[in-house]
Amino acid sequence: MEIRRVFVDKLKIKNNLVLITGPMQNYISSVLRKNTGDRIDIIDGKGYLYRCTVNSIKSKEVFLQILDVVHRPEEKRPKVTLCVSPIKGPRMDWLIEKATELGADRILPTIFKRTLIRIEDKEKEKLERWRRLAIEASRQSGRFTIPEIIPPTPLRGITTHLNGVQNKWVLYEKEKKTSIKEVISSQRENGICIVIGPEGGLEESEISWLTENGFISCTLGESIFRAETTPLVVLSIILYEYSKK
Repeated sequence: MEIRRVFVDKLKIKNNLVLITGPMQNYISSVLRKNTGDRIDIIDGKGYLYRCTVNSIKSKEVFLQILDVVHRPEEKRPKVTLCVSPIKGPRMDWLIEKATELGADRILPTIFKRTLIRIEDKEKEKLERWRRLAIEASRQSGRFTIPEIIPPTPLRGITTHLNGVQNKWVLYEKEKKTSIKEVISSQRENGICIVIGPEGGLEESEISWLTENGFISCTLGESIFRAETTPLVVLSIILYEYSKK
């Protein structure tokens, strides 16, 4: 039988028991239909996995007995922040899922001049859905950590999220000289940020601002990818490069 893995933020642990309340209590008892003695694993999104059994189930509480704790050390590769223009429809959901599977540490929906959709206050549910998708994709792909989904931010506001990031790259369709291979081969240790513009492309003023703020313009070559494909190509290249080290 598959041992289900669920994400619980801010674990409440006492006497080697985990207390689960709220929506996750209902999920474990009503959706997963777990009973006393059943196995279940908890991840905290910070690199720890708790192997547990169900100790008791009450109307509003579930107690899990911790069997052991597994810590997955941080990977040696730099943390990757993905700045990507929001995309219409389910394609953005798909992007969030696949970027999580490919190891993105932070996903920052970025508003460019040619971004076709805007995330208004009334659409905060989109952000919450993206966070839920990231949690589920982390669980399914065996990650111990959950990528941070940052609220949509105008392009010129992204620098507040990049303290200490030394490798800053922007994919630009008009770049003819510098390839992604070159920037990866010359990258420094502390962090990577990748900026990928909207389907209509980046404006010259945006490229100018990015390069003035330390971003290197680079290209994936002559192939033209869809907006949701480009980030996954870049993340796959980074994953491959660091799997060799």
